[in-house]
Amino acid sequence: MQAVKKRRGFRLIQTIRETPRRVKEKFKYLDLVLLLLIIGLLILGVTMVYSASSNMSSGTSTSFLLKQTVFSVISVFVMLVIFSLPIDWSSKKIDRLISLVLVGLDLFLFYALVFGPVTSGAKGWIYIGAFAIQPVEYFKIAMILWFAKRFARKPVNPYKTMQGIKERAYYKDYLAPGVGILFTALMPDMGGALILITLVAVIFLSSGVRPFGFLIMVGLAISALIIVPLLVPVVDKLGMVPHYQLMRLESYINPWNTGDAGHQLINSYYALSNGGFWGRGLGNSIQKAGYLPEPNTDFIMAIVGEELGAIGILAILTAFGVLIWFMVVYAVKTRNMQIRLTLYGIAAYIGIQILVNLGGVVGLVPITGVTFPLISYGGSSLMSWGITFGIAFNMIGVLKKNESLRERE
Repeated sequence: MQAVKKRRGFRLIQTIRETPRRVKEKFKYLDLVLLLLIIGLLILGVTMVYSASSNMSSGTSTSFLLKQTVFSVISVFVMLVIFSLPIDWSSKKIDRLISLVLVGLDLFLFYALVFGPVTSGAKGWIYIGAFAIQPVEYFKIAMILWFAKRFARKPVNPYKTMQGIKERAYYKDYLAPGVGILFTALMPDMGGALILITLVAVIFLSSGVRPFGFLIMVGLAISALIIVPLLVPVVDKLGMVPHYQLMRLESYINPWNTGDAGHQLINSYYALSNGGFWGRGLGNSIQKAGYLPEPNTDFIMAIVGEELGAIGILAILTAFGVLIWFMVVYAVKTRNMQIRLTLYGIAAYIGIQILVNLGGVVGLVPITGVTFPLISYGGSSLMSWGITFGIAFNMIGVLKKNESLRERE
């Protein structure tokens, strides 16, 4: 017994001694271009949050600056810690961990739905003292990992999958994600639910699907875009959807005829118009002075457009375009289907979140309350992106290490 304890103690000491060397070896495969891009975007985000928060009633610009800086530093730290971990993505332990996290987040979403306070007409937050957690932000990355794992193992055949669900052979693959999406929609957080469904669709299509199935999905999406606006008056009379959500949809169709419901979008138009191509200059926004609600979160890109102009927005979109491009390139290079689908999912997550947020700012899609990645104020959002990019960096590090080993051979 004592000999066993001595061996375990020796192994522990040896592991502790070897940890710095392993971490140093691991960081050789860190993609510095992506890291610098992310840190640059975070610095810009902290700057814009400080500027956009100068007239907030809920706090001073300095308090928002300090919080956003702390959140940004912690998110980078979390990202680098996840990158440095020796994760075997094909192991059963990781599979069980992903399953456990997904089910745990289902429980958090249920708690937020039932016991969470109503914020801006919807639930979705869990408050622990001065801290607030938004479970759906973490559920998004858990969904990506879950379906990347499942679709990498099983060929995607819509007919067989539906048959399997009827026979309860596939229910475990879709039950936990489906419950989470349902809870998100019931809060109601339609922006979050839309992003979750779109992520599943992207991973599904990336794993291989027949052209006919793809055309059906595109047809359904186009039909929804045409039919939904026509159903607004009917749904409003029946009282099937909360009135404020219908007003958001009506303000999307014509913000000038919906009174206060169109106030946010109209002031976003004014901000972008004031900024023009070159902007009014950092700190010189007019619309943040009480005209545009939530200028440091959902509509921060309107303030970016007003102060830094269209050129500033284009620069941010270019930086994110490079991030997405790198993710896709690494995904295409690898033969590991799980890593490929995860990187595709993360690239899609970045792109979809940007489209939904920026689409709401310019009136291309209804306002949904979705934040802009790395730029908007929010601890849950930044932490979730830190985890997301940490997973991406870890997988990219695995690919670069394997490539380096092949070159040595």
